[in-house]
Amino acid sequence: MNAFAVPAPRFPAVLPPPYPGTTLVVDGFGQITTAWHGEGSPVAAASGDDVFAILGLGDASTEAARVQLLLASAIGAAAAAWATLVADAPTVLARGEQPALAVQWQPVLADGRVGAIAVFVHAIASAAVVEPDDPTERDRLCVDALGLLDECDGSLLHLRAEPDARRSVHRLFRAIHTIKGSTRGTRLRAVSALAHEIEEFLDLLRTGEGDAPGAVLDQLGVDLRRLRAEVQAARPRNEGDDAMTELSAETRPAMTALLGVIETVRAGDLGALAIALAAVDQLAIASERARMRALTLQIGAARNALQMLDAPEQGIPVDDLLGEVLALEPQLELYRAVYREIAASDTGPSMLATLGSWLDAPLDEMSSLDHLAAVLGEAGVPSFAGALAEPGPYGVRRALAVLTDARAMFELARPRDDGRLRVERAQRELLEIFDRLTGHAPYALLADARRVVQQLVWTPLSAHARTLARMIRRVASELGKQVELDVDFGGVMVAPEIGRLVGEVLVHAVRNAADHGIEAPGDRVAAGKDATGTIRVRARERDARLVLVVADDGRGVDIERVRRTAVARGTIAPAQAAGLADRDVVELLFTPGFSTVNVVTAISGRGVGMDVIRCLAEEHGGSVTLASEAGAGTELTLDLPFSTP
Repeated sequence: MNAFAVPAPRFPAVLPPPYPGTTLVVDGFGQITTAWHGEGSPVAAASGDDVFAILGLGDASTEAARVQLLLASAIGAAAAAWATLVADAPTVLARGEQPALAVQWQPVLADGRVGAIAVFVHAIASAAVVEPDDPTERDRLCVDALGLLDECDGSLLHLRAEPDARRSVHRLFRAIHTIKGSTRGTRLRAVSALAHEIEEFLDLLRTGEGDAPGAVLDQLGVDLRRLRAEVQAARPRNEGDDAMTELSAETRPAMTALLGVIETVRAGDLGALAIALAAVDQLAIASERARMRALTLQIGAARNALQMLDAPEQGIPVDDLLGEVLALEPQLELYRAVYREIAASDTGPSMLATLGSWLDAPLDEMSSLDHLAAVLGEAGVPSFAGALAEPGPYGVRRALAVLTDARAMFELARPRDDGRLRVERAQRELLEIFDRLTGHAPYALLADARRVVQQLVWTPLSAHARTLARMIRRVASELGKQVELDVDFGGVMVAPEIGRLVGEVLVHAVRNAADHGIEAPGDRVAAGKDATGTIRVRARERDARLVLVVADDGRGVDIERVRRTAVARGTIAPAQAAGLADRDVVELLFTPGFSTVNVVTAISGRGVGMDVIRCLAEEHGGSVTLASEAGAGTELTLDLPFSTP
């Protein structure tokens, strides 16, 4: 059966525990209609009790007023309104000397409307930690989130072409789960909350059968754009300039210098050629900083054309080569014109969405310039139409380049770091030279020099230590546990793409260790351990590879519980489960969607942590293993390259 024949509600039905706390179902008057008590239930409640009294909410308290508002407005409301209605409901309730209560609110739906509210309650040691705002760290989190959203856009485009592409669904889910996990407990509350909402929706896609209909993908596209807007709005504002403002200011002097020497270059003056190349380099720096991908490619083509002027044996006419260079001026003017037209419109963001929708159109529509002209007519951007009407190939090429980069125009400008951009460019050029030299000298003779060049832009893993320390403080606080994090990256440096991978992997690995590995303080003391658990993160070089280890001194993997859960969830047959060795049972934890937790919380329960880690490692040429000893702890080991090929 196709699970998406009728759009499913975004919110799961309430299931009875096991839950490490109390589950209450409450009506619009605050009366408890049903109460389930799990292990460690922090309150005593029964049907007919008043939820305000059970949760210790005094009549005059602010929290009581917020709960009353939720009950009055949500009961009977449409399911789609839930996220807005629950936004102000309290999530942590202080109780004097007693442990605070962590509270989660979920709707119980009937015919698409909220018929009651489920309240999930458990005790925590103290109110959840919200770290002090750190603009540098906030900007790094936002940049990482934007990178993950770029991956989401690619996965969504693939889903539109192939609605049954389950791998793309899993990629989307993992990326959003990572964004939620990395921003939770920070000042990026709106980002984390929206990511959680999208995660709920994606979970229906992930667990559903059959293809995802177009309407579902359209809604997902809208949600992803909303999340991108939240991330961009949360980025620290320095000078406040957007990317296009910076690009325009930085390219004008370089373009003036380039046009000033072009005729001298035509005459064969090598000194003028050097000036022209330097000007094009400045254009490239500005374009890269503004993340204008299509413009950067065209500037690269212009640079190649200039270099070929010094190689007449290629046989390409000088006018053709200079035409590629001169095309940059009208290209930049078109960028500025489109920016002005969109900025002057009251519907700028929706106009950008309209323009971007053309890039997401099916392939048969993307091949039609008539379709593009119709979209542009709707958007009301006359400069596009003028470019498309130009004779020759340059006009269409310019229009398509601007279309590709339109979304980046209004993003905040990147911090100025000309030095780093120059090093990255020098690295690429040196690697190209080495590739050409391999035709004249054995590769082995160049291997050492090539390795040094590749490491010019490598970054230290130590940059992740601060992020992990902040994350473990807030996760431990939410879980009511005492956790010490011991990090030693040993001065290891890796390529930027591997550094980003390690950061994403560690978010999931450390959270999993804190949630599933480290026991509550009382349980640790009863087991003869120190009340504070320890998570150790180590990075080392071994046989020219990166070895990353995340180990905890917690309870270890409960082999028999994993075996029972795998059978109950239909992951394996009972007869097969009975014959599995312990190491093979541990491998089941890497199954997509597998979790031994029956209730989804804000920290865990979706079964994506271990799945994410293995998928990310394998996609980058690595591997992951898990070893565990009951009562002693668990050790996760990743073997990764220092850079991708």
